[in-house]
Amino acid sequence: MDIKTTYIENYLKLKEINGNKKPLKKQFLEFSKISELHLTKAFGKDAYSKLQQACGDDPNKLNLERTSIEHILDQYGQLIKIHQRIPSSSDWVGADFYPRLDGLRKVHNLNWAGLQAKFLEAYSNKIEWKEEINLLKTSFKSTPTNKADKTFSEILEKLNDWRPDRKRIIEEGYKIELRNYLDKYFNIEEEVGESNPDLLIQKKYPIEVKKDPTQSEYDRLLGQMIRHNKLYGNAIAVVTSISSEDRFKKFQTLFTEVHKKLGMTAELFSK
Repeated sequence: MDIKTTYIENYLKLKEINGNKKPLKKQFLEFSKISELHLTKAFGKDAYSKLQQACGDDPNKLNLERTSIEHILDQYGQLIKIHQRIPSSSDWVGADFYPRLDGLRKVHNLNWAGLQAKFLEAYSNKIEWKEEINLLKTSFKSTPTNKADKTFSEILEKLNDWRPDRKRIIEEGYKIELRNYLDKYFNIEEEVGESNPDLLIQKKYPIEVKKDPTQSEYDRLLGQMIRHNKLYGNAIAVVTSISSEDRFKKFQTLFTEVHKKLGMTAELFSK
């Protein structure tokens, strides 16, 4: 019997116990002795609603409560386990985890950098996360903190928050809108320096902006990221108007693997 069938049977059993009333998600998780993460692994996004539909019920709209901190930290821990390093925001996006990055900040008052400290604080005594805690602590000690790192984190936070006003016909439209947005916080130049990035922040942080890249354009973007990294020690890519999620996710996986292997700092955003 597969896990989905088990969860469906548990739901129907609980519903019968409840006098044929639809169980709430919290009740179901307690009854099944599982975490929200287990349910998400089985059914994907909006897991409980999909489970209810599989059982012939209309989804509970009351089930739209915000994601628990425990579930967020469990997902973060899964990323550490998978990648064996401090996860990047691109890893979170690639895993299709919820809440989205802007939801972390707006609903839970957590920026991406803050998740590492939160995980260490909340899970330091949990034996099941011992290996991930040790990996984080080792990485934290070996990573220098300086003003440049702080500025890079601030740029990433602003990019997390940015949403294009509307769909643009040409790539240049997104670049202009992004520049106008970031210009309120940083000093920005366009297409300058040896590697000629679309945007250069504080003369140190290059950004490339792409609109719905083809496969060959993704390949070119990866090469641009490596060139920027060699020159500036970091690079950021912002991909907009994505028509093929599959193509983007394949690129995202390659992007992460290549930069990890080369020991380079790079972040990838989809907008």
